Amino acid sequence: MTRPNPRSCTPEGKIAGLREIVREKQHAKVCGQRVDLFTALVVTQVYDALNDANKTKFSAMPLSKMAQIAFKLAR
Repeated sequence: MTRPNPRSCTPEGKIAGLREIVREKQHAKVCGQRVDLFTALVVTQVYDALNDANKTKFSAMPLSKMAQIAFKLAR
């Protein structure tokens, strides 16, 4: 299985980009938007907690919408 490119704007690429930010503990651009470590951490934790059907819906959203929902669910 090939690893998704963290620089691509596909749903798998977005999640891979966010995981790369968490792993490196450094902000970066994902889908043309700059994402900080805390946002990436919250989004990936919420993504990991979802079931498979909701993971596909969540990762298909724009990155800003993913962050808004993740912060609402993380409270």
